[in-house]
Order: sequence, then C-alpha cells, then structure tokens
Amino acid sequence: MSDQTSALLIIFLFVISVTILGMIPGMRDSTKGGMKLEDWAVGGRNFGRWLNWFILAGEIYTAFAFLGASGWAYARGGPTFYILGYGALAYLVGYYILPAMSPVGRKYNLMTQPDLIEHLYSSKTLGILTAVIGIAFLLPYLQLQLTGLGLIIETCSYGQITRVPAMLIAFTMVAAFVYLSGLKGVATTAVVKDVIMIVAIMFFGIYLPTHYFGSIGGMFEALDAAKPGFLSLPGGTKNLDVSWVMSTLVVTSLGFYMWPHFATNSFSAKNPEVLRHNAVYLPLYQICLLFPMLVGFTALLVLATPLKTPDMAFMVIVQQLFPGWVLGLVGGAGALACMIPAGDLLLSTSMLFTRNVYGRTLGKELTAHEQGRMARFVVLALTAIALSLAIFLPNMLVNLLLTGYSGVTQFFPMIVLGLFWKKATRIGAYSGLIVGEILVFGLILGKLDPLAVGGMNLNAGFVALFFNLITYVAVSLATCSAEHPVSAKARDL
Repeated sequence: MSDQTSALLIIFLFVISVTILGMIPGMRDSTKGGMKLEDWAVGGRNFGRWLNWFILAGEIYTAFAFLGASGWAYARGGPTFYILGYGALAYLVGYYILPAMSPVGRKYNLMTQPDLIEHLYSSKTLGILTAVIGIAFLLPYLQLQLTGLGLIIETCSYGQITRVPAMLIAFTMVAAFVYLSGLKGVATTAVVKDVIMIVAIMFFGIYLPTHYFGSIGGMFEALDAAKPGFLSLPGGTKNLDVSWVMSTLVVTSLGFYMWPHFATNSFSAKNPEVLRHNAVYLPLYQICLLFPMLVGFTALLVLATPLKTPDMAFMVIVQQLFPGWVLGLVGGAGALACMIPAGDLLLSTSMLFTRNVYGRTLGKELTAHEQGRMARFVVLALTAIALSLAIFLPNMLVNLLLTGYSGVTQFFPMIVLGLFWKKATRIGAYSGLIVGEILVFGLILGKLDPLAVGGMNLNAGFVALFFNLITYVAVSLATCSAEHPVSAKARDL
C-alpha cells in the first residue's frame, strides 16, 4: 500500500468514526421523542466536570494550536511564547466570571451570550447588536477551521486530494452530527479529539528535537547558534516586542471567554462548582501548547527549503521524516482539531441567528420547539455559507478574522461590569461597545496593529479596550441615577 493510500485511509477512519460517535447522543434521544432545544443547545445544563472540561478545553486545541503555534514558532520565534501565557491568565478570569454567569442562565433560561446581555440590560436591541457582532467574528473563525482542514488533508494525501473536496466531505459530516446531537455530540467527540491530539503533539514535540539534536535543550542551543536573538523579543519580527506581548496577553486573557460559544458552554455546566474546578486545572492543558512550538523550531533548523506557508511546518516535517501511516495519524488528529471546534462554532452561530436575531425580529412568534428546528436547519445553511466563502472567496474574511480576538474582547466591560458593578447602565454599555468596535476596525484595517505609542508597540485590541472601558465607566457614572442598576438583575438569584 502506498504512503498516500495509507495516510488517507487513516484520516478518513478518524473522520468517519468521530462522526458516528457524535451522532450517538442524538440517535439515542430520538428514541425518546427527540431533543428539546435546551438539550440540543446547552446539553440539558447537566454537564459534569469531565464533559464540561472537554467542551471548554476543546477550544484550546483548534487548527490554530495544531498548525498556528508551530507556524508562529517557525516564522516569528520569541513572540510565540505569548501563547503559553494567555490561556493560563484567562482561566484566572474564568474562575470568577463563568460561575457568576451560569446560575443566571439556569434561572432565566438563557442559552446564548446575547441572551445574557439582553437580560442584564433589559434591551433586546443591545442583544441583537451583540449577536450580529458575534456572528461577524464567528464566521471567519469557522472559515479558519475549514482552511486548516483543507491544508492538512492536502498535505497528508501528498496532493492527491485538494482542499475543496476535503472540506466538503469533512464539514458535511460535522454538520450532520451537530444537526442531530447538538452540544452533546460536540462534547462527546471533544473527548476523543483531545486525547488523540495530546498524544500526537507530545510525541512529536519530544521526539523531533531529540532525534535531530539529542535533546530539547540541544535543539534550543542549535537554534540560538544559528539564529542569535530569534528566541528573544522581537524574534523574527520587527515590532512584536515586550510591550506588544504584555498588551496582547491582556487582550487575549480578558477576551478568551468573550467568544460567544463560551457562554453557551458555561450554561451547560450543572453547577458553578464544575466551572470553578475546571478553571483551576485547565491551565495544565496550556503546557501542552509548548510541544507544537518545539516542532516549529525544529522544522526551522532541519527543513532545507523555506516554507511559503509557515503554518504547514508541523505537517511538512512529519511528511519528510515518517512513513505515510504516521502522517495519516497526525493528519487524522489535525482534522479532528479542525472539525470539533467547528461543530461548537456552528452550533453557537446558529443559535445567535435563530434565537437572538430572527427570533427577536421577524420570528417573535416562534415557540421553543420551532426555534430548535430552525436552528438545526441554520446549521446546514451556515455550513454551506462557510464552505462557499472558503472555496470562492478565501481571502475576503482575512481582515475580519484578524479583528476577531480584539473584537470580541470589547464585550468584556459590558459583561463583567454588568454582572459585578452596581452602577453599570445600558447607555454605558452601548457607548463602550461602539467606541471599542470602531477603534478595533479602524486600527486593524488601517494597518495600525500594533500601534506605536511612546516608544511602545501596543496591541490594537488593548488600545480599543482601554477607551471602551473609560467610555463605559464615564457614561455609566453619568447616567446611573436615571437608570435601574443592571447588576441587581444578575444578583437576583
């Protein structure tokens, strides 16, 4: 059997097996009359520590972790180490925020992030605005998973299968199990995906530097000798210095749980203690992100021809060193790293549109059952839209994707101060959000990220968040006497 055939057979075995596994919760519930909307969207709010662990951790090992971390190490060097810090800091933030959100969601039957905003500020319009912004940032994130999947399968098939058919097959299967099983299907498959991913990246992260340089330390010594300064800041870049790393850590750690799908995931926990427990131990997962970086550094030293696409460093070095069946195992793990997070993104995006945009405007009369049925069909429609964009307009959403993390971080003052600050007001929330998003788009699309200020290079999202927060607090203080304090609703448990 040729290397190409063995690699492809293993990848498709992974993809098909996980799809069947993801369908099982939905098929089991269909014998009991089918899933209710609450079961489909937030897993019936009864996820214990393990299922909630994997659904939250599943967002760490995405296409970015598998391909992006090694690609950044290959191309940028020292600035890559920020990846190790932001998740660990984010879990500290999550320890306090998620357990505060979850009981509010349970008591008031909230299922999405805009549900929470609408509830806190008693404003359907603010909820709709949050949903629209969330969809705008989730779609390119979904396209990122599609593109990563296409690259992986194209490389693993030695070019025999191109990106388009690979994306069509895999994402049709993702849509099938999300349609049938909802969040339970995503959580079940995330368990398998994370175990396989950790084994794969730990093995290659240790084996490759040891194989070529005798040890991980030997690899770092060789890299420092070959490229002095590459492992420090700004590494292989011109301006990603200490100030950029510090400001980026602030933005990414505060924005980590501001992605709309994390609100849905936190509502799935059966009690706040589950979320606190997982926030304590999830930083252990972050350590595993070191291993793809080791692969990227090794690839920089041993690959003879510079890569046009640095994100392919992991796959190319494995392709050159190992037989096809090993490449198939790595490709299968990488394909799951794209598919499972994509399932979560599809579900969350469909709920934002169905429940918070259509359901608050043209579909006000929809029952919960009708919302659930429509959300399932929206999953199929979103899959078709994301596939079309990835195939026909692959570069259209690139700029929007670049604004993603900075963009969703602008939700932070609105959600956190809405939960914990007595003087937070609806007008303050509108003002801060609008100022923050305008600055994010203006700075990033104007190619002012990072922004050079006073000898520092600041992340554009950090600058926008600073002015967002100042605006939110100032306007809330000015209007709090005229508005009912929003946080009273959050504490009415």
